[in-house]
Order: sequence, then C-alpha cells, then structure tokens
Amino acid sequence: MSSLYRSYGAVLASLLLGIVALWLVALIALPQLNMIERAFIYEPRGGAAIQSQVDVDRLYQQIYTLEYDIQVLRQQAGAGASVGVAPGAKIGEDNTAGSGLAVPSPSAAGTESVEDQIATLEAQVAGLQADLAAMEEEETRLMAEQEAASGYSMRNFTTMSGLHLRIFGMTLLYSFCVTLICFVVCYPIAYTVAQTPNRERAAMLMLGLLIPYAINELLRIFAWTMILANEGMLNTTLDALGLIDMAQGEPIRWLASNGAVFCVMVYAYILFMVFPMYNTIETLDRNQIEASKDLGASLLRTHLRVVLPYAKPGIAVGSIMTFMLAAGSIAVPGLVGPGLHPDWFSQVIYRNFFEAGNWNIGSAYSLALLAACTGFILVNMVVFRVGIRDIAK
Repeated sequence: MSSLYRSYGAVLASLLLGIVALWLVALIALPQLNMIERAFIYEPRGGAAIQSQVDVDRLYQQIYTLEYDIQVLRQQAGAGASVGVAPGAKIGEDNTAGSGLAVPSPSAAGTESVEDQIATLEAQVAGLQADLAAMEEEETRLMAEQEAASGYSMRNFTTMSGLHLRIFGMTLLYSFCVTLICFVVCYPIAYTVAQTPNRERAAMLMLGLLIPYAINELLRIFAWTMILANEGMLNTTLDALGLIDMAQGEPIRWLASNGAVFCVMVYAYILFMVFPMYNTIETLDRNQIEASKDLGASLLRTHLRVVLPYAKPGIAVGSIMTFMLAAGSIAVPGLVGPGLHPDWFSQVIYRNFFEAGNWNIGSAYSLALLAACTGFILVNMVVFRVGIRDIAK
C-alpha cells in the first residue's frame, strides 16, 4: 500500500483504490449476496393455486363473452322495436305488416325469440357467477397456503428434478473432459514456446495463438458452425476427396455432438491454459533439463520428474480457468450442440432466469454450480499441492 502511494501519489492512489473498492462492492459483492438470498427464498410457482387462477380467468372470459352477447341481442331487439316489430315476435320472421322490413336474427336457428335468448344467456351468466364465487373462494384459500409455504427454505435445491441433477453431473464431467483435452493440447505448445532459444521466434508463435482472439468469440463459434455444418467446409472437403457422397445425402453430422462442443471449447479457451503454463515453464532453468538428460533420463521421465512438477502452479491456474469457463459456457453448447446434444447446466440456468422468469430457482442453480466450481478449485490445489501464493505467482 505504501509503495502504491509513493508511486502514484496520495490523490491518484486513493482514487484508484476507491474505484477498485466500488467495483468489488457494486459488481461482485452485492450481486452475489442478492443471488444467495434469492437462492434460499422459496416461491411456489405451480400446482393447484396456479391452476385455480387459470380456471378463474377462463370463467371470467366466458362471463364477459355471454354478457357481450346479451348486450348485442338487446341492441338488436331495440332496433327491431324501432322499426315496428311486435313484442314477443321472432326476429327474422317476415314482419311486412308492421314496417315492410325484416331484421336479421342473431340466432343461428332463427326460431327462438330475442327475449328467450336473452333469458337463456342470463341464466347461464347467473350459473357461471355462482360457480365463480366458489372458485374465487377456493383460489383465495390455495393462494394463502402458497403464501404460507413461501419464505426462507432449502426447497429450491431439494426440488431439483432428476433430469436437472443428471445435467448438472454431466456438465461437470464434460467440463473436466474439456480441461483435460486443453491440457493435453496446450502442454506441448507451452513447453515448445517456453524452451525456444530464439525469442523472436517465440514471440511469433505466441502471436499466432493471439491473432484469432482479435475476433469476437461469437464470430469464432459461428465460424466453427460453418465448418461443421452438414454442407459446411469439412463435409465439402471430404466429398471432394471422395470419402463421402453428399449428392446421395450422406454428409457426416458433426454438429449436435459432444465431440463438436469439446473441439470448439478447446479452441475458444486454449489461451487460458497455454499462458499460465508458458509463464511458469519459461522460468525453468534449462540446465535442469540438460542435467536430467545427461543423467540418462528419457524424455518422458524428464517431463514427469522435472518439468511437470515445476509447472504445477501454471497447470493449476490453467485448469481452474478452463474448467470454470467451460462449466459456465452458454454460447458454445447453444450454437454448436443444439438438437441431439443434451443441455448443459448453464443453459438450464439461463432459461430459469430469462425465459421462465424464476430468478429464485435460477439463483439456486447458479449457487450450486458456483459451489461445484469452488470444490474443483480446492481439489485442484490439493492434487497439485499448491497454495494461493503459488497460484498468484
């Protein structure tokens, strides 16, 4: 803190600290606290109470429709009287004796007098209103029971359906698979770039990794959908090589599969695994690797006994970042894996928040995913035997 004040001065340092504190409180702490509170507040949204509301609304619509029909009939009856229709006469009969005009009947049959039709409709309205009074009383009772069931509870977590539990578990498994694939792909790249003696060549290699990230993530994902589509670049290339026959309707379905989602996620999050390992391996003394070779260790043993133990902090950081990004991804499974591919838990959370409008369930599911990711971080630190300070380096 004192070095910060010495470097930037009291005013600038205080302003910087204030901005950081505001950012932590307004964008991290308060939203998280609100999400935690919502997660533990149970609000029943289905069952008999909701069905009762629907039935009452439907009954109101029927009553309004009948009342409108009665009003129309009365208006037509008044119009018939004004042109000389005798009281009790049937609208639609030839009333030429009175006025020489005929008024069309509002009844499809045309054989029932207007007064009888109005009386029938009024009797129906009276019966529906009696039913409505009983249904509103039942609705009030059910809503009171639902209100009594609301409040702080664990039911947002315990009422998670079996399907959602399965999706939750599969999402964690898929995220671990993506992390493992990223490590297998990125470790040789990070080691090669870090051990390259020519710094300009290393810089060019890293620049090659960075260039695709100058494009928006959604555009990069859409590019993969164009490559993997049924008539995309990959199937077109295979057709040109004679490996498949698209004219006979035999394209390979690459999209809507776990393999496609894993491939695109590895491509999207590769830098988050490469850079932490590169930053760690770069500080490794090359003399240790040479000494291992001189002592007769094979290449595999050198990596297992020298490079990997030294790179544990970088591997831990890369694994944590990749796992959390994969577990919370919405765009990749939504664009690359629709249809046959099962949902990811992040998509379930999204639908609860923005489609169902059930923020309490969405908050509970988000908190469950956050707890799982936190558990992964702790397990990662135990497995790699690193602490917070090692990760911060």
